[in-house]
Amino acid sequence: MHSEAPSSSNASGRRILVVDDEQSLLDGIRRVHRKSYEIKVACGARAGLDALEQDGPFAVVICDYQMPDMNGAEFLEQAQELSPSTVRLMLSGNADLDAAIEVVNQGHIFRFLTKPCPPQTFRTAVDAGLEQYALHEAERLLLEETVRGSIEVLVEVLALSSPETFGRSSRVRHYVGQVAAGLGLADSWRFETAALLSQIGHIAVPPDILHRRSHGEPLSAHAERMLGRHASVARDLLCKIPRLEEVAEIVAHQGLRADDPALGPVPRTVRVGASALSAALAFDELVVGGRSPESAASSLARDAGRFDSRVLKLLGSAKLPGQERVVQRMSVRELHVGMIIDEDVYASSGTLIVARGNVISVSMLERLGSSADSGAISPSVQVRVTPVEDADAA
Repeated sequence: MHSEAPSSSNASGRRILVVDDEQSLLDGIRRVHRKSYEIKVACGARAGLDALEQDGPFAVVICDYQMPDMNGAEFLEQAQELSPSTVRLMLSGNADLDAAIEVVNQGHIFRFLTKPCPPQTFRTAVDAGLEQYALHEAERLLLEETVRGSIEVLVEVLALSSPETFGRSSRVRHYVGQVAAGLGLADSWRFETAALLSQIGHIAVPPDILHRRSHGEPLSAHAERMLGRHASVARDLLCKIPRLEEVAEIVAHQGLRADDPALGPVPRTVRVGASALSAALAFDELVVGGRSPESAASSLARDAGRFDSRVLKLLGSAKLPGQERVVQRMSVRELHVGMIIDEDVYASSGTLIVARGNVISVSMLERLGSSADSGAISPSVQVRVTPVEDADAA
């Protein structure tokens, strides 16, 4: 499974940022505490925000309350948006209670210190902030591992229950990843995960209906309605997983046109993700049908307003899954995780075991191995491998 939420670096460690409009005070703090922490100072609120954005992450940020261009409450409110996990402290000569309450309410600070602040008091507060940051990071990493594991389970279930559907979602994830990179989208894992899980709602659709649809056979009105609900079924499943709320909404909106009014009130991430996903799904259908990427994108562009023109341009030059790899027939026992299946693998009964284009996972490798051992499938399969894998196999 290639799509996952990225983990932040632990490089923030004992990094702290001190923001004040008095350079002499900043120099003094750096001189006294430079051996205890990795300190960066910024003279003024604007410089502090630039440091957070360009030089982060920081474990702790300490700022003055009275600054000419922006007070500490306003600074910490913006700092929270730029770096939510950074622990915020206030250092101020203004001991006014109303100012302290304002800062707590708007900036969600961890400690409020007054000037002059003795070195030991400063270190005690900063050390407490570092401990709070470490606790928050540990909880965040645990949550990310839980989310990653949940995604992997869902993907494996889809791969085993509906190989054709999983093959499509894998290809679409590949195209959406290229679109996200081409558009320079941040946190592209959200868009790729949405693509990979876009078809998960099909687990509620009977296999025979999925089979008939994949082979272009006519479907009853009831079957069409079942298929039409798959996106909402997927959203209901995904929204229960922490941090996948936006992913769930992207999946839910995958069938809407780029100019559809229903996309109006949704967040930009959902709008962009749903637009890319919708185009990639339509693009995949044409490519699987034999169109070249350029021809497929041109065909979709004829329906003005349905797809984002920037997305179609990127899809027109997209690399197909496994395009850069070498095709080779190998024994099932020589296969390993990461190779790409280059042919539909059917059991002797006619059941599709693995669809062409799927990336081999651990569970898929086990299924192929057991099927080959029982004689249900051919002992060899055509795959796409990297030149290194090809050389190793030889």
